[in-house]
Amino acid sequence: MNRCNGFIILLLILLPLMGRGQGLFQPLPELAVSRRADAAYLDSLSLLAKKRYHALTTLPHSAKQDTLRFRALYFLSRLYKIWHGRRDSTLYFGNELVYQARQSNNLFYELNGKLSLADYYRSSELNTPLAFRMNLEILPLIPKTATYKNVRFQTNNNLGSLYRLSKDYANALWHLSQARDAIIRDTLTRSAKVYSQLIDLEQNIGAIYNQQDKFAESEHHYLLAESMLAYSTSAVEHAYVYDDLAELYVKFERYNQALTYAKKAEAIWNRLRPVGESKGWGTLAVVYAGLGQHELAYQYAHYVLQLPKPTTFTLEQAYKALYQLFDQKQDWKNAAYYHKKYIVIRDSIALNQRTLELTAIQKQAEFETIALQNRQTQQLQAQRLLTIEQQAELIQLKANVQTDALIKKAQLSEQQRRFDNERATARLTKQQVAQKIQQQAYEQHVLEQKNQTQTRLIYYLFSSLILLVGIVALLLYLTYLRKRKVEAELRLSHERKEANARIIQTQETERQRIAADLHDDLGGTLATLRRRLADIRQQTTDANTKRAFDDAEPLIQKSSDDLRRISHNLMPPEFVRIGLRHAVEQLVRQQPPHPTRFTFIMSGIEQKLPVDLELNTYRIVSELIQNINKHAHAHRAAIQLLYHDDHLTITVEDDGLGNRAVVNAEQSTGIGLKNSSLRAEYIGAKLWHDLSEAGTLVVLDVPYPSPLYAARTSLPNSLN
Repeated sequence: MNRCNGFIILLLILLPLMGRGQGLFQPLPELAVSRRADAAYLDSLSLLAKKRYHALTTLPHSAKQDTLRFRALYFLSRLYKIWHGRRDSTLYFGNELVYQARQSNNLFYELNGKLSLADYYRSSELNTPLAFRMNLEILPLIPKTATYKNVRFQTNNNLGSLYRLSKDYANALWHLSQARDAIIRDTLTRSAKVYSQLIDLEQNIGAIYNQQDKFAESEHHYLLAESMLAYSTSAVEHAYVYDDLAELYVKFERYNQALTYAKKAEAIWNRLRPVGESKGWGTLAVVYAGLGQHELAYQYAHYVLQLPKPTTFTLEQAYKALYQLFDQKQDWKNAAYYHKKYIVIRDSIALNQRTLELTAIQKQAEFETIALQNRQTQQLQAQRLLTIEQQAELIQLKANVQTDALIKKAQLSEQQRRFDNERATARLTKQQVAQKIQQQAYEQHVLEQKNQTQTRLIYYLFSSLILLVGIVALLLYLTYLRKRKVEAELRLSHERKEANARIIQTQETERQRIAADLHDDLGGTLATLRRRLADIRQQTTDANTKRAFDDAEPLIQKSSDDLRRISHNLMPPEFVRIGLRHAVEQLVRQQPPHPTRFTFIMSGIEQKLPVDLELNTYRIVSELIQNINKHAHAHRAAIQLLYHDDHLTITVEDDGLGNRAVVNAEQSTGIGLKNSSLRAEYIGAKLWHDLSEAGTLVVLDVPYPSPLYAARTSLPNSLN
């Protein structure tokens, strides 16, 4: 019984954890790089990944959960890398990934974190020497297994690009060939990801030949990248390839071909470009300047100059286009001005390239130093091995000499050994006799201990049985008390619901009686008074008296209208026939336009609900409208009915005092709000208020009734 109860309690504890864990093991969505300008999309992915990461940090460490946590950190580092204006967050998440993966001895995610940091230093901070050193440090750490092929590809591809910047073309092409081998080896079918990597590779090779002014080879590799775009769905990859081809043709003054590809790239960047970025405006400015289309060249160059932080390459293109443009117009002053700026930007780019060349030379010297140290270490180890062998030979000679001496000594002491054996045999016989006596004594002692142990075991079992019976009895008693408590709570809840129902039924009956009394008694009295005053007015001849009767006529008409409106609010006529939606709409339209202008909105497909449910909902809305008229001092108010698939949502919103009216509301009796809360609880709805400086928002969520609830709902006696 005790074991069964324990199992049930353990199952109840684990069920919520199991339900929460299933959501954590779902994979994160694929990151669409083409939507890098969509801030809402990036923000939603960031919130999802951070929520997943923080949930995983609360779970105990295991290989699977650690991997999921590292995957979330890697996803966040990639996400912020493409998020314009938020790229510095890549530094935080990349460092966190490296630290946590190193603590868990997870080399795969440690290397991926370092690659994210290296890419950040190269692309965001433009610290290419640091990026170069980090990639060189990563490369020898990569194991030669298929699991790390993408890491090997990325590292070699990065080094190819960095060696290209430093004009070390031999090393650049060698690393790019290593990158190609990493992804096409043992690959039977090429996936979209492999094609994406091959496109990036061909672009890098094309850039190397472009930098060496080898047009044919560069064009060949760029066109190979373009031919593989048919297997890529990434719009960003298309744009980058078109940009590379456009810049190649611009460099060799083939402006018509450059314009074709620049327009293709611009059409894509117009959809994807984040605010404050440009990828093709500088190229288009140079192309149009080369084609003699001055207005378009000036327009695109002006776009570049208006950017908050344009890249140095884009600025170089813009200044070059403006220099060519004003030179063709023979505006020598502006031509000289922009030519000077173009030379400054070009020289700064050349200085950066020379810095990269120096960095490459330094790294080459570091590698040669390491190789020399390795050779010296090998020579030292060889010398140590030779010394160890010589020492081993010397030890062997000493051992042989000692062996000969021991043999001679053994021969001389043979007789002594025999004598010692005889003495040892006699001593052993005595020890065996003594040991036998001790063995008998020990067996007797063990038997006594065994008897005592059995006695204690019987005592412990009896005590445990009594304790177990007591625990079972206590559990049964607690179960009985818990059952009595649940029954009492259910009975109290049922009585409270019946009391609420009687209160609401009584209110509806009293509303109908008051409405009938007002309409029949006071309404008839007002009508008689109106006819009597009309008769008296006709009988009198005094002009002042007639004017007095004419002044009294609007007051009587207003009293009659107010009486009709109050009677309608107490019990709307034909409520059963027109339903909730039309009754609320009529109630809103009957409100005076001043001081508060009410509007009515309905959305969704109207659902016919039980009369009892609709009537109580109508009462709540009516009470909220009265509260606006009494306390809100609002200029505008809106009542909205939203019909969903499984529930009805009613919102009542005004631009009145909001939380500034809390003091006045506390001073009032609060019967209307209590009545609304009572009715909401009766029909199973949720009612909540949101007060702010801008006004008040009240939301009422009414669930559609189940067949059981629909069967018990009917018209109250006051409506029958």
